[in-house]
Amino acid sequence: MKKLTIAALVTIVIAGATYTAMAQHQRGGPGQMLEQVDANADGAVTMAEIDAHRADKFASADTNGDNLVSAAEFEAFSIAERERKQAERRARRFAKLDADGDGYVTADEHAAADKRMDRLFERVDTDGDGVITEAEREAAKEKMQNRRGKRGMGRRG
Repeated sequence: MKKLTIAALVTIVIAGATYTAMAQHQRGGPGQMLEQVDANADGAVTMAEIDAHRADKFASADTNGDNLVSAAEFEAFSIAERERKQAERRARRFAKLDADGDGYVTADEHAAADKRMDRLFERVDTDGDGVITEAEREAAKEKMQNRRGKRGMGRRG
């Protein structure tokens, strides 16, 4: 019974992940899983493709082929999936930095892609003199702490 429960949970998790990916795609999110589900790459996903994707994911988790997924198999599958997703994210981030697609990120490409530090500097340098003083840094720190405190209170209250 325990094995059946684990197998059912794995199926539910995989189905939920498929649904979530499809929902993200509809909202304009990344939807990478949708591309994986679209087996014939025609841009449309059928129920048969979703069922095949589910079966493939289950088979990937069921490493001993007994048509049951143990807790150990589920753990190994979860770790492998997390690592695969992290590798995909790293590859996308690298591709975003590598503006010319040559397989290398130059200092200029990195500087052009990383504008967050520029925006942070402009926010903290409140007098616009091009220098962040200790007073400006402390004021920014306090402002951030106050903002976090207010958000935290809103969640609890």
